[in-house]
Amino acid sequence: MRFARRAVSWCGRFCYAFGWWFIGVWSALAVYFTGPGSKWFTGALAVAVLWLFWRGRREPLRLWQWFRKNWSEKRWTTIALAAATVIAIYYFGFVTPDVNVEWSPEQARHPIVEIDGDKIHVQNVRNFTWRSRTDFTPGFYDRTYDLSKLNSMYYVVAPMPGLDAVAHVFVCFGFSDGQTVAVSVEGRRRLGQPYQLIPSMFRQLQLMYVVGDERDVVGLRGKIWQVPVFFYPANTTPERMQAIFKSMMEGADQLEEKPEFYNLIWNNCMTRILMHLRRLGGNSLPHDLQVLLTGLSDRVAFRLGYINTDLTFEQARRAFRVDPWMQTTPLDETFGQRLRETIERQEAEEREGAATGATNDQ
Repeated sequence: MRFARRAVSWCGRFCYAFGWWFIGVWSALAVYFTGPGSKWFTGALAVAVLWLFWRGRREPLRLWQWFRKNWSEKRWTTIALAAATVIAIYYFGFVTPDVNVEWSPEQARHPIVEIDGDKIHVQNVRNFTWRSRTDFTPGFYDRTYDLSKLNSMYYVVAPMPGLDAVAHVFVCFGFSDGQTVAVSVEGRRRLGQPYQLIPSMFRQLQLMYVVGDERDVVGLRGKIWQVPVFFYPANTTPERMQAIFKSMMEGADQLEEKPEFYNLIWNNCMTRILMHLRRLGGNSLPHDLQVLLTGLSDRVAFRLGYINTDLTFEQARRAFRVDPWMQTTPLDETFGQRLRETIERQEAEEREGAATGATNDQ
């Protein structure tokens, strides 16, 4: 019994300490990234907040004795929690999206969508010509997509270099008339602002849907950024493909009127795709850590049967990886069609290799 009481006491103290420092660190980061004034000023405020939580670090473990303690024994806890409350009110109540800023060129234009039955008219479809990260020719066009001609959908995973568990994920669509389009949910950055993981959790980026030509959106990652790119064919019905595409176009258009903040944890490329899928019902989708580790999401999609292949998962990863092919191919107008031909060829080769290996084993 004594051991059990000690274990319960230790767990309680750990939970209190974790909660105390979580609130303290969150408050410090929130005031640093979103507070008014220069970074020197908000940095000083953040240090002051951490100092308050440091001074009160022993008091929160006696919160159940709050009203039995004198002010002198609980003053730092009170001041620290009051500071955290003020920061939270400011952060959630007064830090709102500002659309009157100069955006990074590739994210400068929101897609404008008009839906007329099966016809979806999209303005500002991105079509940049990339020669390097900094050398490019901007381009946008208007396009009408016919839902009745939508015949393919692909789930694209582009892991971050050196951090395979985190990836940017997006979807691509193909139509029987030869049109292809990529839809990528991204954190919209100001001009000159880099994408950084920790700031992206503190209202530093706005959410946007990039509707773009595949030679731009896919080619940029595989050929210019030279990151791994996996282009998986989705296993779904034409009706669900149409519903997903339409839902994503509606989501893209809504952000023009009601901007939202991007958040690495709960409002990002993966969670928005899942949001559109959940609206359609069907197979249950995960709500746990697998959603956060976007670089592992292809494993989840494969396990749930969302990838259209009879290969094993490791074989599928080899068959549908397309960045090596992109290194030797031009990013021209035929890119989308050649991309599909490439994964079909690579899948056939992987299947043939697996069959040859099985025959040799016999």
